[in-house]
Amino acid sequence: MDALLLGYQQAFPAAPFAVGFLLDADGTVPCVQDLRALVADRARDHPPLTHRLASGRWGRPYWVVDADFSVDRHVHERRLPAGSGLAGLRRAVERLSAAEIPLNAPPWQLWLLHGHRPGGITLLLRASHVWMDGTALNLLLGRMFGLPGRQPEPMPARRVVPERRPGPRAVGRAAAHTLGWCTRTTTIGSLTATPTGRPRHTWLDVDLGWLRAISRAYEVTVNDIFLAALTGALRAWSPAGTPGRGRRGEHRGQLYAAMPVSTRTAAERELGGNRLTTVRLALPHGEPSARRRVEAIRRQTDRHKRRGTPGVAERLFLWATPAPLRPAVMSAEIMSRVFALTASNPRGLVGPMAVLGRPVTAAVPLPALPGNQRMAVMLGGLDGRACIGFTMDGSVRDCERVPELVDAELRVLATEAGLGHGPTPTEIGTGTTLSAPRRPLATTGG
Repeated sequence: MDALLLGYQQAFPAAPFAVGFLLDADGTVPCVQDLRALVADRARDHPPLTHRLASGRWGRPYWVVDADFSVDRHVHERRLPAGSGLAGLRRAVERLSAAEIPLNAPPWQLWLLHGHRPGGITLLLRASHVWMDGTALNLLLGRMFGLPGRQPEPMPARRVVPERRPGPRAVGRAAAHTLGWCTRTTTIGSLTATPTGRPRHTWLDVDLGWLRAISRAYEVTVNDIFLAALTGALRAWSPAGTPGRGRRGEHRGQLYAAMPVSTRTAAERELGGNRLTTVRLALPHGEPSARRRVEAIRRQTDRHKRRGTPGVAERLFLWATPAPLRPAVMSAEIMSRVFALTASNPRGLVGPMAVLGRPVTAAVPLPALPGNQRMAVMLGGLDGRACIGFTMDGSVRDCERVPELVDAELRVLATEAGLGHGPTPTEIGTGTTLSAPRRPLATTGG
């Protein structure tokens, strides 16, 4: 999968294809040299931090130890305007996220950001998606900042696809399934502008216990509620059949989202790299009922679960493709307009975590934005404090409303389930710059 994503990055060289995380920690500002010493120590225990991309025979890429590795080239410090708060942090993160991550050195960056709030710091970790996926980034952060005794959440057992070339019948089924992806997704008015390649970031704090209570009330998973709330927010943000209908590039039909799914087995839980596949979900953007949107999502996710390992057809199809052609196939697949957005849920971080003795209090996922898309959304967070991270292209107008609309949709779902209107804003995200005060919103209707 690393080679496939490399082919995609080469197809869109001007758009940084990076996964990231923000960690908020309470305490005084540490010396950047102490942070570098900590990371250098972790690199000795976790050699992939020192790996860079190399080209082998016939141009086949592989990872190799960088003989010139220096932690000073990867760990940086940035003082933000004093008291600039959440707005100053977002501006800094967006500037740093627009920078290329070179692949001729270990493809990651760690930034120590401070000054924007008293009594705390924020770390920004960026890593090329060619190097690792969101699940691997969570593992890396745990190794870098996890405290002794920290126990990662056990992974559910997965069926393992045999590591052998599939027979003609399996390849035929996989090819037929993949051809179904040739149907183009519909687009909505807010996501039709020409991409600029400049990412913008925003996020929403959510109480994980509240999310779980909503999911239990509807007898679905937290992931189903996440996707249904996102669908309702998109409907309120760009109502079906209104702005932009009939413009070039906009089509009637299903609004499809790419949902990356981990293919890690229990034995691969501690391994890095990219071990994932993608399934395509039709978001019921045209459905006016919030409850029926949840049911439409549940039916699709249940169907993927019943089939066993999600995305098996896509994996079989790629395995049947000669290795030198796989990056081109992957690039063509992503470049085709089969997805309107990407929505992922790689699980959150497990605490406790600390940065040189300063406790980490919040974590924000920064999902990778494919170069031809305008929106990527990821559910993550730290322990019981979930967070939904949004990465949107600079061409998307009014993008700041999307987290508010997701929050409003979650409250609609909670109210319809008899759970009340949900936690008040003061109960979530107090004392940190990673949370913005919520403005009152009209509910999105169901």
